[in-house]
Order: sequence, then structure tokens, then C-alpha cells
Amino acid sequence: MAASENTDRDVLLSSIKPINYRLCLYDLVLSGEFTYQGTVHILSSNSKGFKEFTLNAHQLQLKSAAVHLELSNSQHVFTSINTVYDVPKQRATIYFSEEIPASERITIIIKFQGTINSNMAGFYRSKYKPVVTPLHSVPRDGDYCVMLSTQFESCDARRAFPCFDEPNLKATFDFEIEVPEELVALSNMPEKASTATKSGLKLVSFERTPVMSTYLLAWAVGDFEFIEAFTKRQYGDKFLPVRIYTTRGLKSQGQFALDHAPIIVDYYSDIFGIEYPLPKCDLLAVHEFVSASPINDRAHSLSLLLSSVKIINTVD
Repeated sequence: MAASENTDRDVLLSSIKPINYRLCLYDLVLSGEFTYQGTVHILSSNSKGFKEFTLNAHQLQLKSAAVHLELSNSQHVFTSINTVYDVPKQRATIYFSEEIPASERITIIIKFQGTINSNMAGFYRSKYKPVVTPLHSVPRDGDYCVMLSTQFESCDARRAFPCFDEPNLKATFDFEIEVPEELVALSNMPEKASTATKSGLKLVSFERTPVMSTYLLAWAVGDFEFIEAFTKRQYGDKFLPVRIYTTRGLKSQGQFALDHAPIIVDYYSDIFGIEYPLPKCDLLAVHEFVSASPINDRAHSLSLLLSSVKIINTVD
């Protein structure tokens, strides 16, 4: 299952189709090497038996992998025996000792380690000079403070977690991340829960996303503050909250964006005849950001100039 069935382009095989990703990131090392641990549960359908499968992984270390299969009210667990990386193609092939049969529901569970890089791609860190005294738990990189954010468009979700990183392989996402309790964590959807874990840390989980491509998933962590307004029209039975997030001390510079963002959301919803699909709209000022396109649908990157800071929209 490592080769492509298509003759005109090199894509992953279509027999495994993701349905839902449950992604948890924890044990973030917020200095030095900036590593983190992760576990992803990928609920999938599988139309063909296999002894190996291939997915995307770039600059990740896959520590273990297993497939859980439910048959006749009993659960079978298949543990991987080897993982082979294809670095140029940014893929990993996971091998098993016995064939895993076709099934409408399998769960792929992968434990992995990643790096919060400084390349403005995948899960990365941005350096900045604070304008107010930073919180004690704010990550540092030399003389700079650090905020964390993602840029997955067009194919860099694979830098953050192992996944089927092709736009047609859509799924829903349940995301959670363990962060210092003083810091703010954001993602596409509203926060569902925040639970204390180890001393000084909390696990923040978010509501399930709509069905979407991997490059649309987004999250951010930092010493953030926000200003807020609402749309003039209702979505469902509520006015949509629109927030501009910045690192602390800079929120006043977001007023221009806040004055216009709710109007833009209403305008596009009307002109395209498509209701804005999410329960909130957050814009985040990222100190170091680059994008080949201003669009990152449902985790949209909306590039606006905020004084000397670049703004991206982390939630459609």
C-alpha cells in the first residue's frame, strides 16, 4: 500500500480514508530544542486488507503505531513492527506482521515526537520583543520572547503530526494541547474544556471541527490578549463574535482590523450565499509569518497589515 494507484500523479492510496483525527500534543519543551510529544488517533475506513500503509510525516519521529479493529463485538489490536521513512516524499510507511482486514472502521494510533521549528511552516515559533513585562511562563529564545502558531498550507500539516496530508482526504478534527496555565491556546473551534495536569500546566481541548482538509487545521499558544466586536447579521440565532488577538500590550493596534473584519465576514456570507460555518472568528497577529496565498479556508489565513505586525485568521 505504499505505491500510488494513480498514473498521472503521485498521491497516497485511496483505500484508507480518514474520518476523524483526535490529536493531543503534550510535554512541550519551550526552550532549547523546542520538542513536543504527540498522540494521534485516526478513525478511518479501510476498503482493502493491508500489511502496510503509507501516510505523510516530515521531520517527525514516529515512536509507535497500532491499528485497532472491532470485529463481532471484540477488539483486535495490530502493533507495527517497523517504520520506513521516505524523506524526499515526506512519507512514512508503517509495517505489520499480519494482514489487517478491510473494515468500515479502524483506528490508527500513532505516538510521535515533533519540533516547534523556526521555519514559519508546520508548528513553529515566532520571536518578538515584548512591549510589556512578559508573564513568567512565556517561552524564551535567547533575548526574545516566543509565541507558537501553525502554518499548514499547502502541505505542512505533516510537519506537525502524522496524517493523510492531501486536500481531498478530508476529516473532522478534535484537538487538545497541554500548555502553561498562564498562556492562551487558540484553535479553529471554541474551547471545550481546560483541565489542570502537571504542576503549572493545563490541557486545553477544543470542540470538533467541520469536515475539512488537513491544511485548514490551526492552533496557537502565547501571551495573548484580545479586543472583540460582533457581526451585524446573525448566524443561526446569534451574532458572530470576532476577536483580534495580539501578544500582550499590542491589542490597541488591532482596532483597524476589528473595525473591518465583521463587515467582511457579513459581506462574503451575503455575496456568496454561504453562511459563515463556524461559531467564532478569531484573527491573530503573528510576529513572523509568510504565506503564498491569502486564503486558508476554515482555518483561513487572512493577511492584513497590523502596524508592523502580520495578522492571520486562525479560525475561518
